[in-house]
Amino acid sequence: MDLSVLRLASGDVRRERPRIHLEPLLLGGQSYAVSPEEIETRLDLQASSGGLYLKLAFAARIDGACFRCLEPATVELDVRGSEYHDAAADPGDHELRSEYVDGDQLDVEHWVHDSLVFALPDKILCREDCGGLCPHCGIRLEPGADHRCGVVEVDTRWAKLRDLL
Repeated sequence: MDLSVLRLASGDVRRERPRIHLEPLLLGGQSYAVSPEEIETRLDLQASSGGLYLKLAFAARIDGACFRCLEPATVELDVRGSEYHDAAADPGDHELRSEYVDGDQLDVEHWVHDSLVFALPDKILCREDCGGLCPHCGIRLEPGADHRCGVVEVDTRWAKLRDLL
C-alpha cells in the first residue's frame, strides 16, 4: 500500500479495507489452510506529528491436522494488531519504526501473515481434551476409553530408580 498517496496530515485518520490473499501456513511440516483465502482486513491509519499509528483487524479460520492425533482440526481467530512508525527515527530503533513500512510503502500482506501466525494457539487441537496417539500401537486415545495395547516396556536405563520405589 502506497502511503504517500494518502497525504495524511497530523490528526487525520484514514480507514481502508484491503483484501489480502494468503497462502496456506506451513507449521511443523503440516499445511494449514487459511479461510477465506482472500481476507478482508480493516486498516486504520492515523497520522501524528511524529509518525503514523497503524491498526489492523481481521477474522480467519485455520484448518489442518491436530498436533496430537492428526485428525482434522479448526481454529477460529479474531486477529488484532497495531504498529507505530516514525520515519524520522533512527533505523535501528525497532520500537519507533515498523518493520512493515519501507519508505512510503506499507506491506499489508506481510503484516497480516505475521499477525495471523502470532495469533495462533501453541497447539492446534481437534478437541481440548485430545489424548493423541498411543506411542506403542498408534491407536487414537479417546478420553475415558480403556486402552491396553500390551506390556509396557521398561527402559533399562531407569532400572536403578525403580529399585528406589
